Order: sequence, then C-alpha cells, then structure tokens
Amino acid sequence: MLYTLAMLVMLLLAPSPHHKFGLSEPMPRLDGTVRLASYNMLNFFDQTDDPSLQGDYDDFGDNPGPSSDERCRELARVIRAIDADILALEEVESEAALAWFRDNYLADMGYNHIASKDVGYYRGIEQSLLSRFPISEVKTWPSADLTRVVRTGGGWDEVPEGMNEVSFQRSPLCATVTTPDGYELTLFIVHHKAGYNRWHREAEALQIMKYVGEMNLRDPDRNIIVLGDFNAQPWDRSMQVYFRGGMLDAMTLRNHSLGHDDASPLRTTHTSGRLIDFILLNHAASGEMVNGSGFILGTSAEDYDWRNDPIPPGYASDHYPLAIDLVPMEGQGGSVEAKPWPRSAMSRALKASPVKRSTPTKKASGSSGKGESKGSEAADPGGYVASSRSQVFHKAGCGNAKRISEKNRVKYDSVADAEKAGKRPAGCCKPGS
Repeated sequence: MLYTLAMLVMLLLAPSPHHKFGLSEPMPRLDGTVRLASYNMLNFFDQTDDPSLQGDYDDFGDNPGPSSDERCRELARVIRAIDADILALEEVESEAALAWFRDNYLADMGYNHIASKDVGYYRGIEQSLLSRFPISEVKTWPSADLTRVVRTGGGWDEVPEGMNEVSFQRSPLCATVTTPDGYELTLFIVHHKAGYNRWHREAEALQIMKYVGEMNLRDPDRNIIVLGDFNAQPWDRSMQVYFRGGMLDAMTLRNHSLGHDDASPLRTTHTSGRLIDFILLNHAASGEMVNGSGFILGTSAEDYDWRNDPIPPGYASDHYPLAIDLVPMEGQGGSVEAKPWPRSAMSRALKASPVKRSTPTKKASGSSGKGESKGSEAADPGGYVASSRSQVFHKAGCGNAKRISEKNRVKYDSVADAEKAGKRPAGCCKPGS
C-alpha cells in the first residue's frame, strides 16, 4: 500500500517541461528523522470575503482574489511531495484560511497542529505553521520599534530621512514545536520586506537576531532556526547579519562534493533566478541536522510575468520549497547519512539554466569614467512606464508595459524618476541595466 502510494506521488510529480530550478523530484525521507521545510505560497487567499480587506486592496477582487481549486490542488501536490513534519509557510491569509486549505486538500497529511497570527501587514498575509507535532509559545512583534537597532561598522544602506517610525513590514512568527520524544525546536518564520528597501531588511534582520540572542542568553542549548523568505541573497548585508550572528545556512552544510554553490540553479529558490529563501540554524540546532539532506524542489510551470500578471490557475508559487532532515536527539545529526542528489533529479535544471560566469568589462578607449551617467540613471529613448497599482516600472517598448491600461499608466522620463517614485525595475525588460 505504501509502495503504491509512493509510486502514485512520483507519477504526479513528473517534472514539467518548463522545469528550470531545483531538483525535479524530492529526496526520500530518512528513517529516524524529522523533515523541516519552508514554502512561500504566493498570495494564498481562501474562498471567504474578508470585510477588513476592502477598498484599495480587496482579498476577494482581482488583487489577487481567492485561490482557485486548480491552484490549491497544485499547492497541495507540492506540499505532499515535500512531506515535511514541520512546514513553515509564508503569504497565507489567516489561520482560518490555512485550516480550510488543510481540511480540504491535506486532510490525510497528519497536520493536526496549526499556527498563524496577524503580523501587521496591510495586505492581510501572514507567516504560518503546519505541524504533526504540538506547537507552543506562539508570538509575533507587529509593533516592534526598529529605529532602536544598532548598526555597527560601515557598509549599511542609508536610512531615508524622516523615518522616525519603523516597524517590521511583516513581523516574524515565533513558535516552538515539540516532538513525541521531547525534542524542542524554536522557529522564527520570516518574510522580510521586498524591493529596493535594503535598509529596512537590515533593520529587520538586526531585530530578529536580537530576539535570537536574548533566547540564547537565557538558554544556550535552545535549538533555534530562522527560516522563510528573506528577500535577499547570501551576499546582501541583511543576510550577513544572520551569518555574523552565528546562524548557519543549512543548504551549505553538504557532505557530498557536488560543486553546486550559490550560483547553481539547484540552489535557486525563486522563479526570477535568485536564491532568497533560507533555513538558518543556530549552533545548537546544527548538531541535529543531517549534513547533505537539504534540497530545493523545483515546481516551475510555464513562465509568466510574476510581478504584473494574475497567477495562472494551476501555478503553485513563484517560490520553491526547501527542506532539511533533522535527527530529533541532541547532537545526533551525524548518526544518519544523507544520500547524494541523484543525477536524474539534477539534470533538468542544469541543462535548462546553465550558470553564466560574469567577466569584467573594459571601458571604451579614451574614456576616463568621469562624468558618465550611471546605468540606474540613464534614460531610455522611449521613456518608462508603470502601473499605478504595481511596484515595478518598464521600458515603454516592453510588451508588458503595453498591456497596462491607460487609466493606470504612469510615465517617467528616466530610471531615476521612476525609482524616486518608489518603483523598481521590472525583471522582464530590465530598464536601466
């Protein structure tokens, strides 16, 4: 029976011809371990109209509207494939919405424990937790004052003037999970502010590490994991806050020399080709991780403009889930050996997304470099346009720009003007690059 079920799952997980990133099949579960995963569900809203989300933003209108049955089934298919015992989720409307999704699409998965709390975000999406084990100590900090964070040394992004009140864009959700054998794991599920707001992500990271540090001082043996959507790549300063604070990136703890670094398509967690989702462990928790067990499951469907277009009905998410296995006994991670990623599961991404190595470009002969306009400020002959309802801007000749309705169309003469208005370059046409 179990074998038949496993084969059915594998058939359902037949890789899409559009597969670009991550493994094309999940790694098998390891005996004696607990699987922990994180997955951004991309604007998951249920079928109930929330009266608190109406007006400029309506959870039951076109922005984004309730998740279709087809999309719910695709999200469930991915979650079933990962088969995590503890599943951290981002972009979920509410605990009620998550319970509805669980009861209708994951009823046999054993997720008897659930947590989701308001995190202070105007769009009404939260961080959440599904678990096969009891959950306790659930907490959020939506009103935290981030103006008090201490930035030591240089290299920080400048805080814009007038920022006298700064809080989390979305507070982390903190919760503790306890296995039947008494192993405890405290999770900080994060969803950092997106876009060109590095200073804000830096402040959020500093505040979260303050909470982690306070917990470690009270209990040096406490197992703590920070995981979720960080909206930053490993080399960004906000990520360095975590690494310098002693947190370890689970995906780098591989005991198999596969040669797949941060630039590998097997490590990519977002359809844009970026690595922005992480599972970070403190020193105590790292002792239970099975080295080499981490993986990203690619779930790509056919490409669409994820910044501007509605979510296709059968499209799961613009993020890919990542998972690790833990031995739920202190310091026993090394007692279990992870299997290497199979070549069959790696081949699609490696062929579809070969790594491009950047090379230095030479300046034109006779150019001093002085007085040259920066790429981010250069003007495009056709100008730039954005939708008043979107956070991105396009070159005027971009196909997606032409689809913006006249009533929502906003024009800019330069990239600098668009960025001053709070817009960021669209990934499809890369204005200013």
